[in-house]
Amino acid sequence: MTAPESLRARPPSVAGDRGEPTLLGVVNLSPESMVRDSIVHDPDQALERARELIADGVHVIDLGGRSITPDAPLIDDHEEQRRLRPTAARLRAEGVTFSIDTWSPATAIEALGWGASIINFTGRDATAEMLDAIARAEASVVLTYMPHGNAYEMRSRPHLPPRADRVGEILEFLAPRVEAARAAGVREVIVDPNLGILPAETNDFEKIHLQLDIVWQTERLRGLGCPLLFYAARKPERLARIMMASAVLHAGPEYVRTHEPRILRELAKAARGGAA
Repeated sequence: MTAPESLRARPPSVAGDRGEPTLLGVVNLSPESMVRDSIVHDPDQALERARELIADGVHVIDLGGRSITPDAPLIDDHEEQRRLRPTAARLRAEGVTFSIDTWSPATAIEALGWGASIINFTGRDATAEMLDAIARAEASVVLTYMPHGNAYEMRSRPHLPPRADRVGEILEFLAPRVEAARAAGVREVIVDPNLGILPAETNDFEKIHLQLDIVWQTERLRGLGCPLLFYAARKPERLARIMMASAVLHAGPEYVRTHEPRILRELAKAARGGAA
């Protein structure tokens, strides 16, 4: 049965044709997640949340099953997949385009069988097996700057001050991983400089400084020759969220991951002079 048009997230190619970024709207199946209104507990709630996000302009539903909250309980790949699988099946049945946010190559490979169009890989190292599976599925991959193994391993690592040239560090990290994905035949390699994941002890001043320092250097990141994904980082204050989203939009990435697409929609409207 064909899904109603209102339930279908538009494919990335359609979004790109409009000259606006492809929006990934976050749906979390991890009850420990920091952003409480992104959390769903079953496929029905996930579909309802997907409807809301698509109505606000989202093109791809980004499903996550593990929380990066510093004190969240640790779960293994089996539990992550148990959380994700039923909702992925429901979205696929409804014709909704979705991605899977994971740092596990095993979960990524499973997700391709569930119908994921994009693997939003947030781990340090993509395995050759995972990249080959993505290429064979003709899916896309997001490669994320992650100097540690994953968000769990960050907890036990000491907070080291970033290098003076943080974007240079990001480029050095991502360049060989981009080449490996291309060599595997992945059709679209997207890079994420990772605005959202910072050590827990990073204070608010450091967070904003580090995030905007990357955003203002978008052209250097384009030296990798890949589409860019930026996270419109969620801030406690509404004005701060609007300002960060505005900075991200001005940078012009091809993809934006967000919890609040309505803010991005209103900013795009403002950029058009208030036209709908």
